Amino acid sequence: MSNNKGRFFEIEGKVTEALPELRFLVEVEYKGIKHVVNCHVSGKMKTRFISLEVGDQVRILISLDDINKGIITRRLTERKFRPVS
Repeated sequence: MSNNKGRFFEIEGKVTEALPELRFLVEVEYKGIKHVVNCHVSGKMKTRFISLEVGDQVRILISLDDINKGIITRRLTERKFRPVS
């Protein structure tokens, strides 16, 4: 049995499309090459009800075994909430 811990790399990207079942398409750019990754939301983001929208900047983990799949670990876009009056 192999230890897969540490076989991920972290990169920032932009959410381009929302898919069913908390999946998103995220566009990342690395050394001038753009790539679209199919990502799902991490467990802590699910339990804390952190919402994502198209256009949000996010941090994702991409597996070195399959670079087409990833995990969204953090939303980097700050939102300004206006008080309801």
